[in-house]
Amino acid sequence: MIYKQIKEKIFNQYIKVADKTGLIPSERSLSEKYEVSRPTIRKALTSLEQDGLITKDYGRGYIINQAVSNQDKYVDHELSTFIGFFEDAEHQQKPTSSKVLQQSVEYADENIAKKLNLEKGDPIFVLSRIRYIKETPMCVARSYIPLKFDGNLINQDFSKKSLFTALKDNGLKLNKAKRTIEVVREESPDYLYLKIDKSEPILKFTSIGYTKKGIPFEYEESRYPAYKVKFESTVC
Repeated sequence: MIYKQIKEKIFNQYIKVADKTGLIPSERSLSEKYEVSRPTIRKALTSLEQDGLITKDYGRGYIINQAVSNQDKYVDHELSTFIGFFEDAEHQQKPTSSKVLQQSVEYADENIAKKLNLEKGDPIFVLSRIRYIKETPMCVARSYIPLKFDGNLINQDFSKKSLFTALKDNGLKLNKAKRTIEVVREESPDYLYLKIDKSEPILKFTSIGYTKKGIPFEYEESRYPAYKVKFESTVC
């Protein structure tokens, strides 16, 4: 659809490089610039507003939201560090909160068992959360941990406590990790949790954490709205 192409152009040329007080040009200016009708421009802008990237201010036009401006965007460092979401955001002076979607003991299916070197049906701790920066949903994270490593996780309040900290307090220190990141479009309730349109791409981040002895003790799947997050890695 044409409006989606225009939406992407507006994002790349205005939102991605904007400062905190950036304004989007008028519908008329954008219509002339991209040589499309004003209804098409309006549809693209409405979609960007629904994604939480811009806000309509009657009298001024569309304002680029602070949460997605270049200076205020969440930068994830998980590709090159062993710190969690809470700790990473705290270092960036960004207030965080979490909503727990699931916190339970389950039995590993074939897929999870393979990743954690378990037998199918072994007990695992499952934690699913929506992670927020300010009030913006920035990540849906699902963690799977063999129950044999820490049976007390089920009693923790992970709406306030970091899983990274809870594991560390129990002597489970991440020694190495295998991590991947890919762009996906998939049938998932995470679009609703992240408050984005189903046509938008999602960044899927996966990680298997290992102890010093090389034993896998955590598998994580996290999904981020592609337009609101960037990953940063330092190679030495």
